[in-house]
Amino acid sequence: MKKLIIAILCCTLLGTAASGRQYSIDLAPFKGVRISDEFKVSILRGSEYRALLTVEEDYMEYVTCALSGSTLEISLDERKVPVDVKRRYRSKGSPDPVFTAIIYVPDLIQSVILEDKAVLRDTEDVFDKARVDFELSDNSSVEKLLVSSLVMRVSLKNKAGADINFTGGECIVETANSSTAHIVEQQSEVSRYSLQGTSKVESLCTTANLNVYTKANSTLRVTGSGDRAVFDINGTSEVDASGFEVPDAVVNMSSVCKLSEAAYKTLRVNLNGGSTLYFANDPAVTIENIRSASMSRISSGRNSTTKL
Repeated sequence: MKKLIIAILCCTLLGTAASGRQYSIDLAPFKGVRISDEFKVSILRGSEYRALLTVEEDYMEYVTCALSGSTLEISLDERKVPVDVKRRYRSKGSPDPVFTAIIYVPDLIQSVILEDKAVLRDTEDVFDKARVDFELSDNSSVEKLLVSSLVMRVSLKNKAGADINFTGGECIVETANSSTAHIVEQQSEVSRYSLQGTSKVESLCTTANLNVYTKANSTLRVTGSGDRAVFDINGTSEVDASGFEVPDAVVNMSSVCKLSEAAYKTLRVNLNGGSTLYFANDPAVTIENIRSASMSRISSGRNSTTKL
């Protein structure tokens, strides 16, 4: 009776799932993962390199799961899907087609590339401890990811999104083209944020050195604490660092951008082109240059300022 139950479970696993068809693919070792199209992906620890896919049977022959060099690529060739199949899943009241993948790895991976609405979720601690890179584009996203590595780089563009909790040495976040990110850093040595386009980032970080570069119409809100902060703010971007406690800060601003910051020992500023700086506390201020710009101290009352 026990063997019969096991056989039934195995048939359920590798046969037709509740929605879509499930099948397993054995793989050679790889160091990176590239996921395209609307796949929802998990990366888990396993005894061997393997992918467990769940795909609608109508789409199975158009799905690729194979190695390209040292990278595992999973994608759907949308161009080859027959029109009548697409219509079947786009008609009113029809369910969305299922595309999921569980990737099992016995060793650590170094890079993840997500494209075209792909989603990374439910992932264990499978990332390289020296360096890991995430590149996301075209509405792809990572959901509540935990990463521990010496260096982590996250690159987002074209409406991509990321929610990451990071512990390690250096955190590098690059955003553009309406992308969004929520980053929580714990005890990092260096944090580098580079924002362009209309991207938006929220960060809670405990870091020794914070470096921020913004341009265009990007928005950053950063809270936490550090030893030193350097802000290079440009375009029409806005940065709220009033909740980031730091003794020393360097500020360079140009164009009609805005910055609120809270250095409490020293503050060095270079302001140009209609920029506006709001600073809290009572640091020793060194003004290198102010041209067609303004700086104001935020008084203890949150809604009052003192213009210098």
